[in-house]
Amino acid sequence: MRFGSVDLFMDFSDWGSRMGRPIANEEFLKALLTYSSYDSFHFFCPDSYHMESFRTRIDEMIIEPHLRSRVETTLQIALSETIAHEDFHVFHLGDFTYFMPFLAGIRNRFARRHFPITGVTHSLDGVFMNLRYLELFLSGLTPFDGIICTSLAAQKAVEKGLSWMHEKIMERTGADLGSRVSLKCIPLGIEERYFQDEDKKEARAFFHIPSDQVIALSVGRLSLRHKADWSPVLELLSRMYLSGDIENMLLIIAGGGTDAEIAFLESMISRLGLQQKVLLFPNFSPEVKTKLYRAADFYISIVDNFQETFGLTVIEAMASRLPVIISDFSGYRELVTEGKNGFLIPTTWSQELPEFLLQNLGILNPSVARLYFAQTVAVDLQSLRKSIINLYSNRQLREKMGEKAKSEASFYRWPNIITAYESFWADLNKETQGRSTHTVKTPDLLIGDQATTFSHYPSRSLSEHDTLHLTETGRQMLNSPEIITRYEDVQTFIFQELEHFIIEILEDSPKTVEILRRLSAEALSATTGQVDTHLLWLLKHGALTLDQPEGENVNHIDD
Repeated sequence: MRFGSVDLFMDFSDWGSRMGRPIANEEFLKALLTYSSYDSFHFFCPDSYHMESFRTRIDEMIIEPHLRSRVETTLQIALSETIAHEDFHVFHLGDFTYFMPFLAGIRNRFARRHFPITGVTHSLDGVFMNLRYLELFLSGLTPFDGIICTSLAAQKAVEKGLSWMHEKIMERTGADLGSRVSLKCIPLGIEERYFQDEDKKEARAFFHIPSDQVIALSVGRLSLRHKADWSPVLELLSRMYLSGDIENMLLIIAGGGTDAEIAFLESMISRLGLQQKVLLFPNFSPEVKTKLYRAADFYISIVDNFQETFGLTVIEAMASRLPVIISDFSGYRELVTEGKNGFLIPTTWSQELPEFLLQNLGILNPSVARLYFAQTVAVDLQSLRKSIINLYSNRQLREKMGEKAKSEASFYRWPNIITAYESFWADLNKETQGRSTHTVKTPDLLIGDQATTFSHYPSRSLSEHDTLHLTETGRQMLNSPEIITRYEDVQTFIFQELEHFIIEILEDSPKTVEILRRLSAEALSATTGQVDTHLLWLLKHGALTLDQPEGENVNHIDD
């Protein structure tokens, strides 16, 4: 069985892979290559740089040679040709909102065998999601394509989004495009290292934490606009410290953030007089993450941001034997059984958006919109206070709930999650059986006709009647092809054999484009597009010149 993807599941930026979607996707990739029963994994890379970086990261990520040997890499420009000649059992993407509709169009036009396309949900709250739902309707997705939702809350949001878009298209155009993609809830997974016990004393010594303090921990992005507003929680803690409710508790807030985000949170902690009670631990190295969990006594994550759909760090904390206190919000609520492995803190929101949001959403910066949305979500602070006191004051309760949390977190081990993926892919493949394998030759609505759209930009277009001449530069290229600049990524579609053949043919005498196309097709099975690309590239570098057909005005192209 062959797995394919045009997504590398990696973030090659400086700190982006430490939190959120990038780390979830990279951990999925590692788990897939480690635990999947598929025979091969074919990744289509954007360019040579990403291909080399991807291969390097795979070598670091996957130690076992027999597992690495299943990985193949190709450039994305080879996608259509590859799926036209090779069978795939699935193409999967780390986010369903980007490549998925375009990949469906390419599959429908070129694949020799139907295969499912699946993608995962992450943030679903942006206004752009409505455009993504529209793209899905227009792309030619089928019932054997699927959106994998990381939580039931995410699945319900996607169902509502698709339903709303379908309804509005019907109202405005009368067209029934249908909702033809399958939805499946499969959560994110966590690595085995979170289940491994570490000595709590050693972990606390690593952070220089006194052994007698009760440690509450929160791990996540340190972003007001993209994660959570800490001000209500910190204000509550300030009041609780002053009243003596939690005088021996230390809160550690750990996570990735920009300098501005860190400084903002530090100023809030200082303003509330919590410098000795709240420890900010930003941009930590990945290897100390398990020590953070082991040093803590319980976990807190009071999110109010609509971009949250799952809660990966909540599961990591549970696997580390920590009871959790989390918002009763989005997919978070699916992770906790109230009073068993943690506490759910009730949240309240409006039935309708306030006018300042509803009337300006298309214009507002997405991060600003997220801030405004979150400010209308209220957390039950009395319930939060009670839950904190319960876990702070009762060690036996913490241990009992921590054991239950670790037990329930076992479901999220990556081998279980990969098995769920493969089961879903197998079900989707059954849907392809008996379906016609003819490809669709109609234009892709999402891509359009670029040749027509921009045909008026150049002075002229290459014509089959154009006559091409070899220049002195072209003659020199026969023996010294390096005399012209050859970018690595460009050379992926400039074929030396075809280039040499064209130059040799023109060395004898000038030829029309029509003749060069025919001779190249007969000798090398080259397509018209391949021949024209090589002719234009050689013209670009001065290896060829062309005669203008008599009577043609190069300055005015009438479309």
